[in-house]
Amino acid sequence: MFPTDTHCSDTSTFSTFSVKDLKSLGLAQNVTYTLAAPGPIPDRQEAPHLHDAILDPTSAFLLVPDLGADLIRVFKISPDLSWTATTPAKAVSGSGPRHGAFAVLGKKTFFYTVNELDNSITGYTVSYASSGPSLTQILHISTNGPGASVPAGTKAAEIQVSPDQRFVLVTSRGQNSLSIPAFDGSSASIPSDPIVSFAIDGSTGALSLAQIASAGGRNPRGFSLNKAGDLVASALQDDNRVVVYKRDVKTGKLGAVVASATVGAGEGNGPNYVVFNE
Repeated sequence: MFPTDTHCSDTSTFSTFSVKDLKSLGLAQNVTYTLAAPGPIPDRQEAPHLHDAILDPTSAFLLVPDLGADLIRVFKISPDLSWTATTPAKAVSGSGPRHGAFAVLGKKTFFYTVNELDNSITGYTVSYASSGPSLTQILHISTNGPGASVPAGTKAAEIQVSPDQRFVLVTSRGQNSLSIPAFDGSSASIPSDPIVSFAIDGSTGALSLAQIASAGGRNPRGFSLNKAGDLVASALQDDNRVVVYKRDVKTGKLGAVVASATVGAGEGNGPNYVVFNE
């Protein structure tokens, strides 16, 4: 189990826990990072902020986006599940990498991060040497697509690669760029942040905009796809709601709402994440 601590005011820690006894999780290993000086966005990059832990396709390495340090930290996993930090990859300065996802298409491997501070997606080709994965940047585009922009106050949230490895999906918080029918049966409309889908070029890793669709409300902090890739579940933290959309696996486009549920009560107390149990 590989959680990260992103809420420390002056330090950030990467930790692993033993799950041999599910009634009593035990700390297995951790490391704490510091910064010698704030980053380009000093109010958000005053310290390392490790936001995600992604197992690579070989299951031999963990990649951990560090929003505060503009790094992709890399950890080599040993057979006993202990790990060792290796040389990190540099992210775009001031981008604030938040979450990441791999896409494997034939013999090519790509890695994408969604970046909170400049509302962007960065794409990398991944190659392997004896020391581990090497990331080479191939793109850096807006979360709304190449050449697009987002409103002030927007914060990029989540990124997923579809099960067939053909599409990248991202969400943003605070964008509120769409208007959708309310879920209470009335004729009212409500604001919604987007889920944005991109098609992956299997040869180059380039992304082309496929769709900007509703996430089902405000603050889609987390979302997931089912194994078949024909459903997307979105967790709306500010609207206390989970919404499930149909998805066309061929075009990558989201369709009609198939289910919704109220989760939590009170402003900002809605779900942070939702996952399919299959």
